[in-house]
Amino acid sequence: MRLWCYDLDTHEAVIVFNGDCEFRMLHLMWIVNMSTNDISKLFRHDIFYEDEDAHQALRFQCVACYCFC
Repeated sequence: MRLWCYDLDTHEAVIVFNGDCEFRMLHLMWIVNMSTNDISKLFRHDIFYEDEDAHQALRFQCVACYCFC
């Protein structure tokens, strides 16, 4: 995983992998169904977002933190 960010245009969290392959999550609860390894990676990397996206983007980050613990 290279990074993850929140896309205001589509209202999705976007995970960008090496090689420019990306995975889009429409709903933050999709994180719950991810593997332990994937959740660990999301936990270690902060989500990138614009200031106006902070509230929604941090909801995705909080679910990743909750699932990690």
